[in-house]
Amino acid sequence: MPTLTETAKVSRKIIKYGLIGIIGLIILIPVVRASIKYWDKLHPAPPPAPNVAFGKLPVIQFGKSSEIVPTNLQFQLQTIDGNLPNLDNQAKVYAITTLGSKFFDEEKTRQKANLLGFPLESEKINPTQFLFINPQTKAKLQIDTINNNFEIYFPYQEDHSFVNFPSLNQAQGLNELKSLLSRVQLWPNDIDETKTQSTFLKYQLAEEKFIAVSSLSEAQLIQINLFRANQNGLPILHSHPDKANISFIISQNSEPGKKIIKGRYIHFPINYDHLATYPLKLSNVAWEELKTGKAYIANLGNNPEQKPIVIRKIYLAYFDPDTDQDFLQPIFVFEGDNQFLAYLSAIDPAWVKE
Repeated sequence: MPTLTETAKVSRKIIKYGLIGIIGLIILIPVVRASIKYWDKLHPAPPPAPNVAFGKLPVIQFGKSSEIVPTNLQFQLQTIDGNLPNLDNQAKVYAITTLGSKFFDEEKTRQKANLLGFPLESEKINPTQFLFINPQTKAKLQIDTINNNFEIYFPYQEDHSFVNFPSLNQAQGLNELKSLLSRVQLWPNDIDETKTQSTFLKYQLAEEKFIAVSSLSEAQLIQINLFRANQNGLPILHSHPDKANISFIISQNSEPGKKIIKGRYIHFPINYDHLATYPLKLSNVAWEELKTGKAYIANLGNNPEQKPIVIRKIYLAYFDPDTDQDFLQPIFVFEGDNQFLAYLSAIDPAWVKE
Protein backbone atom coordinates (compact mmCIF):
# COMPACT_ATOMS: atom_id res chain seq x y z
CA MET A 1 0.00 0.00 0.00
CA PRO A 2 1.51 3.38 -1.11
CA THR A 3 2.34 5.85 1.56
CA LEU A 4 0.89 9.32 1.71
CA THR A 5 4.17 10.72 0.46
CA GLU A 6 4.16 8.45 -2.60
CA THR A 7 0.51 9.26 -3.29
CA ALA A 8 1.28 12.98 -3.16
CA LYS A 9 4.17 12.54 -5.60
CA VAL A 10 1.99 10.64 -8.06
CA SER A 11 -0.76 13.22 -7.74
CA ARG A 12 1.67 16.03 -8.40
CA LYS A 13 2.96 14.21 -11.49
CA ILE A 14 -0.58 13.63 -12.75
CA ILE A 15 -1.44 17.30 -12.27
CA LYS A 16 1.85 18.41 -13.85
CA TYR A 17 1.61 16.23 -16.93
CA GLY A 18 -2.12 16.82 -17.19
CA LEU A 19 -1.55 20.58 -17.33
CA ILE A 20 1.20 20.07 -19.90
CA GLY A 21 -1.17 17.94 -21.97
CA ILE A 22 -3.97 20.53 -21.76
CA ILE A 23 -1.59 23.34 -22.74
CA GLY A 24 -0.28 21.17 -25.57
CA LEU A 25 -3.82 20.57 -26.84
CA ILE A 26 -4.63 24.29 -26.59
CA ILE A 27 -1.61 25.02 -28.78
CA LEU A 28 -1.90 21.98 -31.05
CA ILE A 29 -5.59 22.23 -32.02
CA PRO A 30 -5.30 25.73 -33.62
CA VAL A 31 -2.07 24.68 -35.33
CA VAL A 32 -3.76 21.58 -36.79
CA ARG A 33 -6.77 23.62 -37.89
CA ALA A 34 -4.54 26.26 -39.50
CA SER A 35 -2.55 23.52 -41.23
CA ILE A 36 -5.73 21.97 -42.62
CA LYS A 37 -6.93 25.37 -43.89
CA TYR A 38 -3.54 26.03 -45.47
CA TRP A 39 -3.60 22.62 -47.15
CA ASP A 40 -7.13 23.21 -48.43
CA LYS A 41 -6.05 26.60 -49.77
CA LEU A 42 -3.14 25.04 -51.65
CA HIS A 43 -5.22 22.06 -52.79
CA PRO A 44 -8.79 23.36 -53.28
CA ALA A 45 -11.50 20.93 -54.21
CA PRO A 46 -12.22 21.11 -57.94
CA PRO A 47 -15.44 22.92 -58.85
CA PRO A 48 -18.35 20.82 -60.02
CA ALA A 49 -18.44 20.07 -63.72
CA PRO A 50 -20.14 22.74 -65.90
CA ASN A 51 -23.88 22.11 -66.03
CA VAL A 52 -24.36 23.69 -69.53
CA ALA A 53 -27.99 24.21 -68.54
CA PHE A 54 -28.82 26.49 -71.47
CA GLY A 55 -27.69 23.93 -74.04
CA LYS A 56 -25.66 25.13 -76.99
CA LEU A 57 -25.21 28.91 -76.97
CA PRO A 58 -25.64 31.25 -79.94
CA VAL A 59 -22.56 32.81 -81.50
CA ILE A 60 -21.77 36.20 -79.93
CA GLN A 61 -22.62 39.04 -82.30
CA PHE A 62 -19.86 41.57 -81.72
CA GLY A 63 -21.05 43.82 -84.54
CA LYS A 64 -18.93 45.53 -87.17
CA SER A 65 -15.54 46.98 -86.40
CA SER A 66 -15.44 50.77 -86.69
CA GLU A 67 -12.30 50.63 -88.84
CA ILE A 68 -10.84 48.66 -91.72
CA VAL A 69 -8.90 45.71 -90.32
CA PRO A 70 -6.17 44.08 -92.45
CA THR A 71 -6.54 40.35 -92.98
CA ASN A 72 -2.86 39.52 -92.49
CA LEU A 73 -2.30 40.73 -88.93
CA GLN A 74 0.59 39.14 -87.06
CA PHE A 75 1.01 38.94 -83.30
CA GLN A 76 3.81 38.61 -80.81
CA LEU A 77 3.29 37.52 -77.21
CA GLN A 78 5.09 39.66 -74.63
CA THR A 79 3.26 39.21 -71.34
CA ILE A 80 5.00 39.92 -68.03
CA ASP A 81 6.32 36.35 -67.71
CA GLY A 82 6.42 35.68 -71.45
CA ASN A 83 3.77 32.96 -71.20
CA LEU A 84 0.07 32.56 -71.86
CA PRO A 85 -2.01 33.01 -68.69
CA ASN A 86 -3.52 30.08 -66.81
CA LEU A 87 -7.16 31.17 -66.73
CA ASP A 88 -10.31 29.55 -65.36
CA ASN A 89 -11.54 26.51 -67.29
CA GLN A 90 -15.22 27.33 -66.76
CA ALA A 91 -17.40 30.42 -66.31
CA LYS A 92 -20.97 31.46 -65.62
CA VAL A 93 -23.30 32.48 -68.43
CA TYR A 94 -26.32 34.65 -67.64
CA ALA A 95 -29.68 34.96 -69.35
CA ILE A 96 -30.56 38.35 -70.81
CA THR A 97 -34.17 39.23 -70.13
CA THR A 98 -36.40 40.03 -73.08
CA LEU A 99 -39.11 42.30 -71.76
CA GLY A 100 -41.52 41.51 -74.58
CA SER A 101 -44.51 43.50 -75.74
CA LYS A 102 -47.29 44.04 -73.24
CA PHE A 103 -50.69 45.60 -73.28
CA PHE A 104 -50.45 49.41 -72.95
CA ASP A 105 -46.73 49.38 -73.89
CA GLU A 106 -47.41 52.07 -76.47
CA GLU A 107 -49.10 54.31 -73.92
CA LYS A 108 -46.26 53.79 -71.42
CA THR A 109 -43.80 54.67 -74.17
CA ARG A 110 -45.67 57.93 -74.80
CA GLN A 111 -45.55 58.70 -71.08
CA LYS A 112 -41.79 58.10 -70.97
CA ALA A 113 -41.28 60.26 -74.05
CA ASN A 114 -43.23 63.08 -72.42
CA LEU A 115 -41.14 62.84 -69.25
CA LEU A 116 -38.00 63.03 -71.40
CA GLY A 117 -39.31 66.26 -72.94
CA PHE A 118 -40.84 64.89 -76.14
CA PRO A 119 -44.63 65.33 -76.08
CA LEU A 120 -45.19 65.27 -79.85
CA GLU A 121 -45.46 61.85 -81.47
CA SER A 122 -44.13 62.03 -85.02
CA GLU A 123 -44.35 58.56 -86.50
CA LYS A 124 -44.31 54.86 -85.83
CA ILE A 125 -41.08 53.64 -87.45
CA ASN A 126 -42.03 49.98 -87.04
CA PRO A 127 -44.37 48.01 -84.75
CA THR A 128 -42.06 48.52 -81.74
CA GLN A 129 -40.26 51.82 -82.41
CA PHE A 130 -41.61 55.35 -82.19
CA LEU A 131 -40.19 58.72 -83.17
CA PHE A 132 -41.04 61.76 -81.03
CA ILE A 133 -40.18 65.43 -81.56
CA ASN A 134 -39.75 68.31 -79.16
CA PRO A 135 -41.85 71.04 -80.83
CA GLN A 136 -39.71 73.88 -79.40
CA THR A 137 -36.18 72.58 -80.02
CA LYS A 138 -36.90 70.16 -82.92
CA ALA A 139 -34.85 67.54 -81.06
CA LYS A 140 -35.80 63.93 -81.83
CA LEU A 141 -36.31 60.88 -79.65
CA GLN A 142 -36.41 57.35 -81.04
CA ILE A 143 -37.61 54.84 -78.45
CA ASP A 144 -38.34 51.12 -78.43
CA THR A 145 -41.51 49.87 -76.76
CA ILE A 146 -40.06 46.39 -76.13
CA ASN A 147 -36.97 47.17 -74.08
CA ASN A 148 -37.21 50.95 -73.46
CA ASN A 149 -33.93 51.61 -75.27
CA PHE A 150 -33.78 55.06 -76.85
CA GLU A 151 -31.66 57.66 -78.61
CA ILE A 152 -31.88 61.46 -78.38
CA TYR A 153 -30.62 63.78 -81.07
CA PHE A 154 -30.56 67.57 -80.70
CA PRO A 155 -30.09 69.62 -83.94
CA TYR A 156 -26.78 71.09 -82.79
CA GLN A 157 -25.77 72.06 -86.35
CA GLU A 158 -28.61 74.61 -86.41
CA ASP A 159 -28.77 75.60 -82.73
CA HIS A 160 -25.38 76.48 -81.24
CA SER A 161 -26.70 77.96 -78.00
CA PHE A 162 -24.84 75.36 -75.94
CA VAL A 163 -21.49 76.98 -76.85
CA ASN A 164 -22.36 79.92 -74.57
CA PHE A 165 -22.11 77.78 -71.45
CA PRO A 166 -19.16 76.24 -69.63
CA SER A 167 -19.10 72.49 -69.26
CA LEU A 168 -20.32 70.62 -66.21
CA ASN A 169 -17.74 68.63 -64.27
CA GLN A 170 -18.00 64.84 -64.06
CA ALA A 171 -19.95 64.77 -60.78
CA GLN A 172 -22.45 67.33 -62.09
CA GLY A 173 -22.81 65.54 -65.41
CA LEU A 174 -23.38 62.20 -63.71
CA ASN A 175 -26.02 63.74 -61.42
CA GLU A 176 -27.82 65.27 -64.41
CA LEU A 177 -27.87 61.94 -66.22
CA LYS A 178 -28.93 60.03 -63.14
CA SER A 179 -31.77 62.49 -62.60
CA LEU A 180 -32.94 62.13 -66.22
CA LEU A 181 -32.94 58.33 -66.21
CA SER A 182 -34.44 58.07 -62.73
CA ARG A 183 -37.30 60.32 -63.84
CA VAL A 184 -38.36 57.70 -66.38
CA GLN A 185 -37.43 54.78 -64.07
CA LEU A 186 -34.60 53.63 -66.33
CA TRP A 187 -31.59 54.04 -64.03
CA PRO A 188 -30.00 50.54 -64.16
CA ASN A 189 -29.31 48.82 -60.85
CA ASP A 190 -26.12 47.16 -62.14
CA ILE A 191 -24.24 50.33 -63.05
CA ASP A 192 -20.95 50.94 -61.24
CA GLU A 193 -20.75 54.71 -60.81
CA THR A 194 -17.04 54.49 -59.93
CA LYS A 195 -16.37 53.26 -63.49
CA THR A 196 -17.97 56.37 -65.03
CA GLN A 197 -15.91 57.82 -67.87
CA SER A 198 -16.20 61.45 -68.90
CA THR A 199 -14.83 63.39 -71.85
CA PHE A 200 -14.77 67.17 -72.10
CA LEU A 201 -15.92 68.40 -75.50
CA LYS A 202 -15.77 71.56 -77.56
CA TYR A 203 -17.78 72.24 -80.70
CA GLN A 204 -15.93 73.29 -83.84
CA LEU A 205 -18.31 75.51 -85.78
CA ALA A 206 -16.37 75.37 -89.04
CA GLU A 207 -16.34 71.57 -89.18
CA GLU A 208 -19.64 71.07 -87.31
CA LYS A 209 -18.22 68.43 -85.01
CA PHE A 210 -17.27 67.85 -81.39
CA ILE A 211 -13.64 67.51 -80.40
CA ALA A 212 -12.22 66.27 -77.10
CA VAL A 213 -10.33 68.81 -75.00
CA SER A 214 -8.07 68.10 -72.06
CA SER A 215 -9.39 70.55 -69.48
CA LEU A 216 -12.70 71.62 -68.00
CA SER A 217 -11.83 75.30 -68.51
CA GLU A 218 -11.92 75.07 -72.32
CA ALA A 219 -14.89 72.65 -72.58
CA GLN A 220 -18.47 73.51 -73.50
CA LEU A 221 -19.99 70.04 -73.04
CA ILE A 222 -19.32 66.81 -71.21
CA GLN A 223 -19.86 63.26 -72.44
CA ILE A 224 -20.76 60.75 -69.72
CA ASN A 225 -20.29 57.02 -70.32
CA LEU A 226 -21.77 54.48 -67.91
CA PHE A 227 -20.65 50.87 -67.47
CA ARG A 228 -22.00 47.81 -65.71
CA ALA A 229 -20.37 46.59 -62.51
CA ASN A 230 -17.92 43.70 -62.74
CA GLN A 231 -19.43 40.23 -62.48
CA ASN A 232 -17.50 37.41 -60.79
CA GLY A 233 -14.50 39.71 -60.80
CA LEU A 234 -14.67 40.10 -64.59
CA PRO A 235 -15.29 43.42 -66.38
CA ILE A 236 -18.25 43.77 -68.74
CA LEU A 237 -17.03 45.34 -71.99
CA HIS A 238 -18.64 47.07 -74.97
CA SER A 239 -17.82 46.38 -78.62
CA HIS A 240 -15.98 49.72 -78.96
CA PRO A 241 -13.62 50.75 -76.14
CA ASP A 242 -14.21 54.48 -76.66
CA LYS A 243 -17.99 54.15 -76.40
CA ALA A 244 -20.60 52.80 -74.01
CA ASN A 245 -24.11 51.46 -74.33
CA ILE A 246 -25.24 54.32 -72.10
CA SER A 247 -23.61 57.53 -73.30
CA PHE A 248 -24.87 61.12 -73.19
CA ILE A 249 -23.48 64.51 -74.22
CA ILE A 250 -24.78 67.07 -71.73
CA SER A 251 -24.89 70.88 -71.77
CA GLN A 252 -25.21 73.25 -68.86
CA ASN A 253 -27.90 75.14 -70.80
CA SER A 254 -30.93 75.28 -68.50
CA GLU A 255 -33.46 76.03 -71.26
CA PRO A 256 -36.10 73.27 -71.51
CA GLY A 257 -35.12 70.60 -74.02
CA LYS A 258 -31.58 71.91 -74.55
CA LYS A 259 -29.67 70.01 -71.87
CA ILE A 260 -29.19 66.70 -73.72
CA ILE A 261 -27.35 67.28 -77.01
CA LYS A 262 -26.97 63.63 -77.88
CA GLY A 263 -27.88 60.49 -75.99
CA ARG A 264 -27.81 56.75 -76.39
CA TYR A 265 -29.43 54.37 -73.91
CA ILE A 266 -29.05 50.67 -74.70
CA HIS A 267 -29.46 48.41 -71.71
CA PHE A 268 -30.68 44.83 -71.95
CA PRO A 269 -31.53 43.58 -68.43
CA ILE A 270 -29.37 40.67 -67.25
CA ASN A 271 -30.96 38.09 -64.98
CA TYR A 272 -28.08 37.39 -62.62
CA ASP A 273 -30.17 34.73 -60.85
CA HIS A 274 -30.76 32.73 -64.05
CA LEU A 275 -27.37 31.28 -64.90
CA ALA A 276 -25.51 28.21 -66.10
CA THR A 277 -21.84 27.17 -66.13
CA TYR A 278 -19.91 26.35 -69.30
CA PRO A 279 -16.44 25.00 -70.15
CA LEU A 280 -13.98 27.49 -71.64
CA LYS A 281 -11.28 27.25 -74.28
CA LEU A 282 -7.71 26.94 -73.13
CA SER A 283 -5.69 30.13 -73.51
CA ASN A 284 -3.37 28.49 -76.06
CA VAL A 285 -6.40 27.64 -78.23
CA ALA A 286 -7.62 31.24 -77.98
CA TRP A 287 -4.14 32.49 -78.88
CA GLU A 288 -4.08 30.38 -82.05
CA GLU A 289 -7.54 31.63 -83.01
CA LEU A 290 -6.36 35.22 -82.60
CA LYS A 291 -3.39 34.52 -84.86
CA THR A 292 -5.61 32.94 -87.54
CA GLY A 293 -7.92 35.97 -87.73
CA LYS A 294 -10.93 34.67 -85.78
CA ALA A 295 -11.06 37.48 -83.21
CA TYR A 296 -13.15 40.64 -83.31
CA ILE A 297 -10.84 43.66 -83.46
CA ALA A 298 -12.35 46.21 -81.10
CA ASN A 299 -9.52 48.69 -81.68
CA LEU A 300 -6.68 48.30 -84.14
CA GLY A 301 -4.75 51.15 -82.58
CA ASN A 302 -1.79 52.87 -84.14
CA ASN A 303 -0.04 49.69 -85.23
CA PRO A 304 1.89 49.60 -88.53
CA GLU A 305 0.84 46.77 -90.85
CA GLN A 306 4.39 45.57 -91.51
CA LYS A 307 5.15 44.81 -87.84
CA PRO A 308 3.63 42.19 -85.49
CA ILE A 309 1.24 43.58 -82.89
CA VAL A 310 2.67 43.03 -79.41
CA ILE A 311 0.14 41.48 -77.00
CA ARG A 312 0.86 42.42 -73.39
CA LYS A 313 -2.19 41.12 -71.54
CA ILE A 314 -4.78 38.34 -71.94
CA TYR A 315 -7.74 37.99 -69.59
CA LEU A 316 -11.40 37.01 -69.34
CA ALA A 317 -14.33 39.42 -69.42
CA TYR A 318 -18.02 39.52 -70.38
CA PHE A 319 -19.40 41.08 -73.55
CA ASP A 320 -22.17 43.67 -73.15
CA PRO A 321 -24.17 43.55 -76.41
CA ASP A 322 -25.77 46.57 -78.05
CA THR A 323 -28.21 44.35 -79.97
CA ASP A 324 -30.82 42.00 -78.60
CA GLN A 325 -28.98 38.79 -77.67
CA ASP A 326 -30.04 36.02 -75.34
CA PHE A 327 -27.03 35.64 -73.05
CA LEU A 328 -24.21 37.48 -71.34
CA GLN A 329 -21.21 35.36 -72.35
CA PRO A 330 -17.53 35.34 -71.36
CA ILE A 331 -14.84 36.42 -73.82
CA PHE A 332 -11.07 36.45 -74.09
CA VAL A 333 -9.61 39.96 -74.20
CA PHE A 334 -6.26 40.64 -75.87
CA GLU A 335 -4.63 43.96 -75.01
CA GLY A 336 -1.63 45.11 -77.00
CA ASP A 337 0.66 48.02 -77.70
CA ASN A 338 -0.69 51.26 -79.17
CA GLN A 339 -4.17 50.62 -77.69
CA PHE A 340 -4.80 47.40 -79.61
CA LEU A 341 -7.83 45.49 -78.31
CA ALA A 342 -9.44 42.27 -79.55
CA TYR A 343 -12.25 40.00 -78.33
CA LEU A 344 -12.86 36.29 -78.83
CA SER A 345 -15.62 34.06 -77.52
CA ALA A 346 -14.31 32.07 -74.55
CA ILE A 347 -16.92 29.27 -74.64
CA ASP A 348 -15.72 25.81 -75.66
CA PRO A 349 -16.76 25.48 -79.35
CA ALA A 350 -18.51 22.18 -78.53
CA TRP A 351 -21.14 24.29 -76.74
CA VAL A 352 -21.63 26.95 -79.41
CA LYS A 353 -24.18 26.61 -82.19
CA GLU A 354 -22.75 26.41 -85.68
